[in-house]
Amino acid sequence: MRLSHYRLVLVAIVLSTALQAKDKKAKAPPKNSQDEITVVGHIPLTDGPVKRFLTTQHFSSYYLYAEHDAGKNVTLIDVTKASQPSVLADVAYPSSGSGDLFAVAGTAALVAEGQAVAAPDFPRQTIKIMDFSDPQQPKIAREFAGVTAVSRDERRGLSFLANADGIWILHQTLAEDPEVENAYAHHVIYDH
Repeated sequence: MRLSHYRLVLVAIVLSTALQAKDKKAKAPPKNSQDEITVVGHIPLTDGPVKRFLTTQHFSSYYLYAEHDAGKNVTLIDVTKASQPSVLADVAYPSSGSGDLFAVAGTAALVAEGQAVAAPDFPRQTIKIMDFSDPQQPKIAREFAGVTAVSRDERRGLSFLANADGIWILHQTLAEDPEVENAYAHHVIYDH
């Protein structure tokens, strides 16, 4: 009698697992899933144009150093949550009051002091987010004029842009391949 009870419980577990797997298989990826680059964060600028970015990590926190024109100050931004960037510090360089970031490592920076060259007319560019989902009719999804600095965090799929409107954080998202998703679902359901 006890053996049949265990068989009944085993059958119930197998049927429950099969029904859950069937429900998981029923989910289909969105039909219009597309690759995209979107703005996920923005910080207004208060200290003039940014001439350069440096990115770094300290433990599980990610930082963006924004070096301003004329080598007088630097803004330290926590971009751990790209959609919620936070300015941690906006400081002038010590002693001579001018310098250039040479290297950054987490919360430490090497600053080269010297005569900073003010460049009010350094090159500005226009950056466009293009949508090629219909190759016959590509379109501009977003445009950023007067960009003075650009940088990438390849590992996290982030891009950083600076213009007169502030610092923009863009995120690159690759659409999920429905064939790969279906193959994985089949593997999980039938190969285990």
